[in-house]
Amino acid sequence: MISFHSLEDRLVKRFMRDEERGCVCPPDFPVCVCGHQPALRAISRKPIRPSAQEIALNPRAASARLRAAVKQ
Repeated sequence: MISFHSLEDRLVKRFMRDEERGCVCPPDFPVCVCGHQPALRAISRKPIRPSAQEIALNPRAASARLRAAVKQ
C-alpha cells in the first residue's frame, strides 16, 4: 500500500501490525482460545521511500511511503 500522508501511513502501519499478530486473547489467559491466525506477513518493517533520482524526476513522489506484505 502506498501512503502519502503521515496519518494515512499510521493507519496502514497499525492495520498491518494487527493483521500480523496471531493470538488476540488477553495476556492473562494461560492458553489461546481464540484460534486467530496471522493474515499477513510484512516484507519489511520500515517503509520503502523513493530514491533521490525518482524524486528529481517526479517531485510529487517525495512524500510517498510503500509498505508491503504477503497475504497468507
